[in-house]
Amino acid sequence: MAKPNPELIRIENVDVALDGRRVLAGIQWSLRAGEHWAILGRNGSGKSTFLKLVRGELWPAPGCRGRRLYAFSGQEQTTAVGIKELVALVSPELQARYLQQDWKLTTHQVIRSGFHAGDYVYQRLSAAQEEAALAVIELVGIQDLLSRDVQTLSTGELRKVLVARALVGKPRVLVCDEICDGLDRSARESLLSVLERLVRQGTQLLYTTHREEELLSGLTHRLALEQGRIVFSEAIPHEQIAQRPASRLPALEPSAPTQRRAATHSVPRISNAVGRSNGMVTAPTRFPVSLRLGLNPARLRIDIRAATVYHDQRPALRDVTLQIHEGEHWAVVGPNGSGKTTLLKLIVGDLHPSLGGQVRRFELASGHTIWDVKRRIGWVSPELQSLYREPLTAAQVIGSGFFSSVGLRQKLSLTQRRRVAEIVDGLGLQDLADQNALSLSYGEFRKILIARALVHRPELLICDEPFDGLDTASRAAIGRTLLQVAAQGTGLVVVTHHPADLPSCTTHLAALDSGRVIFQGPVAQYPALNQPADLRR
Repeated sequence: MAKPNPELIRIENVDVALDGRRVLAGIQWSLRAGEHWAILGRNGSGKSTFLKLVRGELWPAPGCRGRRLYAFSGQEQTTAVGIKELVALVSPELQARYLQQDWKLTTHQVIRSGFHAGDYVYQRLSAAQEEAALAVIELVGIQDLLSRDVQTLSTGELRKVLVARALVGKPRVLVCDEICDGLDRSARESLLSVLERLVRQGTQLLYTTHREEELLSGLTHRLALEQGRIVFSEAIPHEQIAQRPASRLPALEPSAPTQRRAATHSVPRISNAVGRSNGMVTAPTRFPVSLRLGLNPARLRIDIRAATVYHDQRPALRDVTLQIHEGEHWAVVGPNGSGKTTLLKLIVGDLHPSLGGQVRRFELASGHTIWDVKRRIGWVSPELQSLYREPLTAAQVIGSGFFSSVGLRQKLSLTQRRRVAEIVDGLGLQDLADQNALSLSYGEFRKILIARALVHRPELLICDEPFDGLDTASRAAIGRTLLQVAAQGTGLVVVTHHPADLPSCTTHLAALDSGRVIFQGPVAQYPALNQPADLRR
């Protein structure tokens, strides 16, 4: 009988508590040399906490009788000293941290900082380290990005940079926590191919994803968590290890958006008056929503003319002209770096066009302030979600929308508290309202951010990748929430790299490429043969 590979990490009957609440319970698991694990589970099941326990970022709960052992050197140790250099991490959360920093770092600086797991290169690298960095840069394929400021990179480009940073120190294990979030089809395919190459070369992986089509070939084991407990842990049958899913990305038929829009929806009403309503509003197919709600399809909500926007002296948008009318719900698609998020920030007023471009919002006079705009436009994004670090209740997070702040710096008025209660009832968030927002699952927090965006009864709700990081059930719940919002007359502008996630009420689409709008108009008119690859697949 063959001798099993040596254990590198062993966790024995460990609990983990955060903010006084048990998040993991009775964890029993081990990682042996040569194994590659898929860590599965719904939002809130404990996957990210499990990975942090494995890396030594979190300690077993005081009083639990379990223990965590590391044996990378052949000798067992219970401390996590030196483990982060051996177990590297790449995640959207790490990426968000780089985007939120004030300092300016080039791609090359970020990659070289990986030798010491810090933010800077604090000491001169040896010739061998410089050579190793160049080899990793070539492996990941980012030679042309070395001099760029990392904050000017696309989501896909920065994700590759962080993979390279994690690899330069030659870790034994690479932890990939929802590593494909925010990536277009081409970037996902490229990154997954890099990871599969690493598996073949011997780097062990711990890999999480909520999308089956993003599972890698080469994974040898899988573990599933539910409510902080391991519900199964098993080896993947040998015949499946070398296989990819049958379809990496499900196809979207060109006629599908039209078919979905024809459906009849029954959704809870969110009243626009102060007060509460638990009634139902039905959207029959024979009358457009805009007519049922008394909207004026001729009225412009957003009017962009010949707008060019620069980032770091590089054009992020080029000569964009786009109009959004009442009664329309827009999807914005395109590859990473095409200018989608820049377009959203231009709409909301966080960015401005260069000389010659114009943006008019809601027919406001030229003297309007940014706060006039923000009261009429709601904003939701994973980046915003990552900024909340204070222990607020979910209701307080919702209330912070009145001040467009992260955190609540003053008490809400009686009218504001009533509005928060109205939204909580309308979106069915009663069970979450009094909970610590930091204890909520990723999907639950995303619902809270949508509620936050609605406090001013916005005419337009902008959602930048609202489905990222969510499991199937949470994506469906967010989709239903967006339908509720649209049914009350609020226009939607939704960015996604997964068109199958788009709300069924979507009427129009803008496709961007290299900062230019290459198509805008009704979804049904989007030419199937000329669709960007990311929308076709």
